Parts: sequence; structure tokens; C-alpha cells
Amino acid sequence: MKDFNNLILLPGLLCNERLWAAQARGLAGSARVITPDLTGYESIESMAEGVLDQVPGGFSLAGFSMGGCVALEVVARAPERVRRLALLSTSPKGILPAVQKHYLNSIASIEAGGLDAYLADAFPLYVAPVRAHDRALWKIFADMAKSLGAAVAVRQMHSLLAYQGFRGDLGRIACPAVIMCGREDRRTPVAVHEEMAGQIPRAKKP
Repeated sequence: MKDFNNLILLPGLLCNERLWAAQARGLAGSARVITPDLTGYESIESMAEGVLDQVPGGFSLAGFSMGGCVALEVVARAPERVRRLALLSTSPKGILPAVQKHYLNSIASIEAGGLDAYLADAFPLYVAPVRAHDRALWKIFADMAKSLGAAVAVRQMHSLLAYQGFRGDLGRIACPAVIMCGREDRRTPVAVHEEMAGQIPRAKKP
């Protein structure tokens, strides 16, 4: 299969390939879908380098939240290999101050065995209020996170807290790009995405 049919889907904090399951099924006939494992890395930058090592040649690239930060770092390192880009719930400045505070407060609790409590507290922050009591969605969220475990949670939170944001020039991203978020996204609000879309020359907002 030609490399332009490679589609890399990068998950967010405490997420894995299950995050993208519906998209992978829907795109199976038109793309080779790859979801790299980001759980073993100590920084956003090393995650990006790992993605480039895992997938040769060119590809389209989509990243959600933490995965969006990784996607930007991939573009910074190998712009000629990224054919198309999608950023979902992503800030080029890294995590916002309120999220930083939440992670700082959560790390010690998780290390002391409080992963379940963290997930129960975090879930309503990640979904629209109308979905806060959706048990099927909660089960996917919790099962995915618990399968990765507390050590991955802490490692990824430290990676996000240490990340200083995209230091490249958004205006030099040459590939077509889509910028997406939910209207009720409280972690990375609409205004953050609108600002980023305005800086990427070929970006569009769905």
C-alpha cells in the first residue's frame, strides 16, 4: 500500500487504540490505520520521535489532546512526511493552567492508589454535561484507562506538565489541516482552536 494511505491516529492521556476504534473500522477500506503505543515514553518529544521510528515513509496524522501535542512535534521534526493533519482538542501551548493544576493535584493521589477516584473525578471534565451519566461511555473510558494503569497515568501527566508547547511556526505547516473540538470542551476551549486554525495556512474548521 502506498505511503499516502497510511493514517496514524495518536491517542490522548490514558487512551489507546480503543479511543479510535470506530474511526479505524470506518476507514479500514481506504487507509492503513496505525495507532502507535505512546505509553512507554517519558516526554512528548520522545513520543514524537518514537512515532517517526515506528512508521516509515509518509502518512496522514491525527492526534487527540496529548496526541495532538505529539502530532505537532512530529510535524516539526518531519514536515515532509506528513501529508494531512487533524488536531482534536489540542492546544499548541500545551496543557492550559487549570489542567496543569488538576494534574499536579492528581499525581500524588494516583501514586497512592487513587486511580479509580481520579477517573471518577475526571470523566465529567472530558465529556459534555449531557453525557456525564452515560454508563456505556464511562465504561469505555474507565476500562481503557485501567488497562493502562497508574504508572502510565503518572508518566503521561509528568510528560504533559513538562511540555512547554509547540516551539515551531504554525504558519510553516504546509499540509492541509483540520482543527476540531467540541462546543462544550472545557479542557481546551473553542477559542484555543480558532486561534490555532487562524495560524495554520491550510487549516479548516469543520
